[in-house]
Amino acid sequence: MIRSLVFWLLLTAALPAFLGCASKPAPVPTPESTPAKAPASEEAEAIYSYLAYRELLQEQKTDQAAQELEKAIAIQPTPELFLELGNIYWRASRFSDALLTLNQGLTLYPDSEILLSTLAKTYAAQGRFDDAVLTLDEYRKKHPELIDPAHEAALYRMEQGEFGDAADRLSAIPEKDATETTSFLLGKAFFGLGLYDKAIAAFQQAVVADPEFYNAWIELGLTYEAQKNYIDAEKVFSQLFDAGIGNQQIIFRLVDLNLKLNNPDKALTFVQQEADDQALVLEAANLFLNQDFYDHAAELLDPLAQQNPIPPSALFYLAVLEYEGRDNPDKALTYLEAIPVSHPHHERSLIFRIHLHYQKGEQAEARALCLSSLTLFPKQPEFRIIMAEIHEREKQYPQALDVLLTATNMWPENTTILYRLGLIYDRMEHRDQAMIMMEKVISKDPEHANALNFLGYSLTEKGSDLKRAEVLIQNALKVEPDNGYFADSLAWVYFKQNKLRLAWQEIKRAVRLADEDPVIWEHYGDIARALNLLTEARKGYSTSLELEGDNVEDVRAKLNSLGGVTR
Repeated sequence: MIRSLVFWLLLTAALPAFLGCASKPAPVPTPESTPAKAPASEEAEAIYSYLAYRELLQEQKTDQAAQELEKAIAIQPTPELFLELGNIYWRASRFSDALLTLNQGLTLYPDSEILLSTLAKTYAAQGRFDDAVLTLDEYRKKHPELIDPAHEAALYRMEQGEFGDAADRLSAIPEKDATETTSFLLGKAFFGLGLYDKAIAAFQQAVVADPEFYNAWIELGLTYEAQKNYIDAEKVFSQLFDAGIGNQQIIFRLVDLNLKLNNPDKALTFVQQEADDQALVLEAANLFLNQDFYDHAAELLDPLAQQNPIPPSALFYLAVLEYEGRDNPDKALTYLEAIPVSHPHHERSLIFRIHLHYQKGEQAEARALCLSSLTLFPKQPEFRIIMAEIHEREKQYPQALDVLLTATNMWPENTTILYRLGLIYDRMEHRDQAMIMMEKVISKDPEHANALNFLGYSLTEKGSDLKRAEVLIQNALKVEPDNGYFADSLAWVYFKQNKLRLAWQEIKRAVRLADEDPVIWEHYGDIARALNLLTEARKGYSTSLELEGDNVEDVRAKLNSLGGVTR
């Protein structure tokens, strides 16, 4: 089939010349003068090999196809053929062959920008970003007028997280050569550096140059959002929506931003315009639920509850609405039990059901469901953690310890398990072992706020290494700046260091953020008493007693020691 096709192509190419000579009769050869058959030309051999390559490729005979293409390149090389061969090797995961081929092509055609770009992309796809950038830099030395290689090199530097280097490269492009793409990439580099104002200026420059540069508009909106400038972010995404760019992500951003701006009605209108998109409706409903806009979530979810059957993907969200928005745990359980075993929400539904049974006082049902879930999902650590929590709530600390130690052997890097193990050791009054566990947690996750606070507070209570305790607690507050328990820990370490004014400042913040914890109010009283603020001290101890903590007798003794003197 191949040879006949090649013959036909060659014959067709020869026809015009043949017909042009038709007026002159050809001599009739004699037997003695019959010429020998001429060998095929190099061009014909190259065409044959290329066509053979195409047919073998269609037959998915990749190795043979590559061999035929290699023959074509050997006879009549072109940049395009090197590119095709490199792509074949790449798709076959023969990366070293792909790189060799592309480099050979660039040696023959050093000015081929497509070969250069493909070679750089091949390096980058293997994580060899330095080689990709070096390749592009070498090319640009010969072609300084080209800016696409500079853009590409900057992108690879950003992939490496080297945003400063990317910004320097882009800023070095002469203003006369810079394009809207230059501004766009510079904005992304500035964003990566946390220089949001500069990023915004760069994105604005990109959209002024090209008002339909929608990716730049999106990045501009996201940068405003990162600044917590929700008003301008909402304006940008609304503008995109009005321009007809109403994809799921744009609408999702508009819903989220309007909820942050406390405009739930407006957020709802965006979703209702896409009511046929069930996935979008459910994601939006989840946002409304997470931010406690239950009535708005109900407007999206109740119509789904009227369908017969109810869409399985809606059941979990309906359960959340019933439990959190309508205080109806029984109805929530009904929805959760209807989620099919094969559905992606089934595992989450089991966790939710276990907690609901326990909260309803149905400990036996909770325990049984947890045990059956362990069998169903043996590789899921969550159910072992829940089982340990059930033991802990029932003060069965040795059983909780056994469950967590088994889980630790199975998932030694799981910081949630290690943290819970530390808490159990603490409950069992094995304080040193508890602190060892927390050290392990923060060694694996330096931003584990609860472990940082636990360790810092424990050091404070021991009265040892108070400076480190202060740093640990401050680091916890960097992760969760509005956590009242962490603010209390910081107040307490300041108190132990006799930094009473700082302690007073933090404990006042702590009781604003967590006003129902008896220990925090006891600390409030202790710090106020140290400052001789006896009225405030009385307030702290009295509130602690009203909240009925575990330390009632000691707190009452402190309150009585103040006598009747107030100020």
